[in-house]
Amino acid sequence: MTGNENAVPQADHLTVFFASQTGNAESISRNIYEQAQERGFKAFHYALNDHAKVDWDKEDCLVFVVSTTGDGDPPDNSTKFWRHLRKLKGVGLTKAKYTILGLGDTNYDNFCQTAKRLDTRLQELGASSFYPRGLADDATGLEETVDPWIKNLWPALAHQVISTPTIHDFPKPHLTPEEEKIVKGLILKQEQDRKQSIVTVTLDSPKLLSTVTSTTNGRDPIVNTIKDLNNLTLTPSASSPITPAVGYKIDIDFSAMADHSNLTALPRVPNANLHIADLETVVESRAPDSVPTFIQTPTPLLMATINKAQCLTPSDALKRTIAIEFGFEDDVDYAPGDAFGIWAPNNEALVRGVLSVLNVSDTAATKAVRLHGQGIPSHLQTVESATLLDIFRYAVDLTSPPKKANIRLYAEHANDLADKQKLMFMASKQGADQFNAFRAQSPTFLDIMHTFPSIDVPLARIIETLPPMQPRYYSITSSPMSKNGHRRWSCAFNVVTYDLSGGIHRRGVCTPWLDELAGQVPFGKAVTTGLTTQRLPVFLKPNETRFNLPSDTTKPVIMIGPGTGVAPFMGFLEHRAEQRLIKKRLVNIGSGPRQHLDDHFGDMWLFFGCRHREKDWLFREQMESYKRDGVLTELQLAVSREENVPNSAKYVQDLMRSQGESLWNLIHKKGAAIYVCGDAKGMAKAVHDELVNILVDHGGYERMAAIMELNKWAQEKRYLRDLWA
Repeated sequence: MTGNENAVPQADHLTVFFASQTGNAESISRNIYEQAQERGFKAFHYALNDHAKVDWDKEDCLVFVVSTTGDGDPPDNSTKFWRHLRKLKGVGLTKAKYTILGLGDTNYDNFCQTAKRLDTRLQELGASSFYPRGLADDATGLEETVDPWIKNLWPALAHQVISTPTIHDFPKPHLTPEEEKIVKGLILKQEQDRKQSIVTVTLDSPKLLSTVTSTTNGRDPIVNTIKDLNNLTLTPSASSPITPAVGYKIDIDFSAMADHSNLTALPRVPNANLHIADLETVVESRAPDSVPTFIQTPTPLLMATINKAQCLTPSDALKRTIAIEFGFEDDVDYAPGDAFGIWAPNNEALVRGVLSVLNVSDTAATKAVRLHGQGIPSHLQTVESATLLDIFRYAVDLTSPPKKANIRLYAEHANDLADKQKLMFMASKQGADQFNAFRAQSPTFLDIMHTFPSIDVPLARIIETLPPMQPRYYSITSSPMSKNGHRRWSCAFNVVTYDLSGGIHRRGVCTPWLDELAGQVPFGKAVTTGLTTQRLPVFLKPNETRFNLPSDTTKPVIMIGPGTGVAPFMGFLEHRAEQRLIKKRLVNIGSGPRQHLDDHFGDMWLFFGCRHREKDWLFREQMESYKRDGVLTELQLAVSREENVPNSAKYVQDLMRSQGESLWNLIHKKGAAIYVCGDAKGMAKAVHDELVNILVDHGGYERMAAIMELNKWAQEKRYLRDLWA
């Protein structure tokens, strides 16, 4: 610290880590990293799995931006880091000062679990927090927490440098006058109270001035970003084998704009880091059953064929549900309860439509390019030789609703004043209602370009700021113990297509693609002939939460899964049926008395819910067969759209209530394991509440004690959940 008490301190270095499943945490962490550089900090930016690149003994300041996936699971690009943390002993991080921004969704009970676990573990290892943890809720809008958290971070970081001065000579941070005032106040307070080692800035500090980065003196800061593309021919696309899609115009009421002349809380425009180098090589068309080399998966990529397809619901059902069996040439080890990912491409017509609106010709779209640049998103760093067609098919997501930072970027590049004003309004705090209404219509990138046709963003900026394409995950419904089980697995899914008002048609990325590849088979028996021979990119995703059958086959199992939530339980049941067959053969060997088969296996209870028995009772024949054979002890059916169904209820939680005493006996006396799969927002919360009621009504617990007991069961892996929003 200098002798001048009014001087702003010099900034040392900080490291920004991210753990991201969908790209949000990475994007936010990159924003922090870029702002830190602009403010004079020497900053570094890594995924948590790259933790080995950092010398933790010398770290002065760590900023973590971490999301949570599944039911409290860490993202895939942080699993190595968590294994590393578990191995660390003692208090080996006493020098580290850190802060954490967690991203989560309150539709899930384990809200921001990754951030909370990381906070606890870092403190156990001796690290100390220099700035309060932030927990952002995607259910209400991440910006509500993220924007003020980042805004207040800068004076806290500047003060952290004062608290741990070093001999490094780095440029002083560029703070706003209000931020400097806060930092100087902290310095004064520190001098007045030397007993307090660190004074942290809380989120209740006075509001700070906006730190939005905009164009400078009217000049576009990203001019010449794509000079490397000069050799590409950007002309209107010639006719393609696939008819390009045409976007929908999204209708939003902007009348409220007239009441707001001053816009606040505008996000900063993301930095321009990406460059596209033309390799001047025309790439031959890839085979339909191959994928680009830049695709990265957490486990080895497998190429699977479709062995069997079956439509499980009639045409008048609310949802079209498909079951597909995939086959492999080599053995694959998996367990019932595991899932697998499918790397599906964006819809081809949508891709062609986007390239058309960006004026990328067929010739340019099929030339090899390389993406490069300092600090580009991690999902683009492996694109060393690929066509623009494949980049827009497999690398970027064209269907996810835009973030405010994207809207702000598009506003900067809108040539029409009316378009610019509407986009800026949507990106501001004052336009939150319009932004939410826009997102609610699930606009694709093509829809955005169609709604605001004057947007003219350089191609590299489009690629860099679109969210990363994500694999789609499905529970495995089969068992490796069945015939050829290690060379096949099955799944079931609802085909996601729906219509909005105004004639807008929406479709998911993966499920309609799989349905079309399988030939859109009609309702009825499984089809095994005439299926596509195209191979599909898939990979195994072992269940990190041990959502698998107990190794002790005598332990009872309670399975709760309405709709397609029953999928992993069909794998459980097939596995148990195979186990019983094996045991049956063994107990028949020799001359001794035959033991009763059921003595070797615990009860299996299934609570399943559907709307109509005849329309969407998935896997009905299999369930009833398992019940007849004794594999399934109890089959409890809830039917929500039919009246007077014998031995039924409306929802699975109603069935649980009616069977409360029996469930308590299974849980308390026999140590049953409880599994829940399906919707996190409605079903899972209702099931959780009913379990609490069962502990209160039949176990004699006080309500708070019952809640704590369920939490204990979850930690002990007696109560496991596989949920989605």
